[in-house]
Amino acid sequence: MSANTFPAQIEPFKWAEQGFTWSGTLPLSRFARIAREAVGSIDNQLINIDCKLSMDAYHRIVWLDGHVETKVPMECQRCLGAVEIELVSDFHLALIDDESLIERLDEDADFIVLGESEATTKGEYPNPSTADLLALIEDELLLLVPLSPKHDACEHKHQPAVQDVVEEKRDNPFDVLASLKGKLN
Repeated sequence: MSANTFPAQIEPFKWAEQGFTWSGTLPLSRFARIAREAVGSIDNQLINIDCKLSMDAYHRIVWLDGHVETKVPMECQRCLGAVEIELVSDFHLALIDDESLIERLDEDADFIVLGESEATTKGEYPNPSTADLLALIEDELLLLVPLSPKHDACEHKHQPAVQDVVEEKRDNPFDVLASLKGKLN
């Protein structure tokens, strides 16, 4: 499949029965929330994706398994230059349509209850039998974005180097009060 045929909306239960798999690359620009974190041009940045849908034996839980990886140019919080942050995720995500099925999952299993997402931009509620595959993959990548991206080693541009700091003797504001105290006694 080419990038143009990547299905943004999927019907997890129907597609899992058919054994849906997809492998390929997509431009980083298709993932708007991650693209907002990037600095500079992302025109040539790609996200490698391998994913598949499968269904459990009870036919009520669909599993989205995948591997995604990309590099995102972000602003280093130390030197304010660009730093390329590698985002790699292997995920095993349960897609369920009924909250009562949560009890069947392992305690540490990640899951999404379909149909509980926000309303679409047209004000309509999403079809609970469909899921936004791009958003699910992007969510997994967003969990990896560091709060404070930085190089392993770099100098702070926004702070002077330690040897450049000259200690100035400042007036003590309490000296004025001490002098007043002496005059009052």
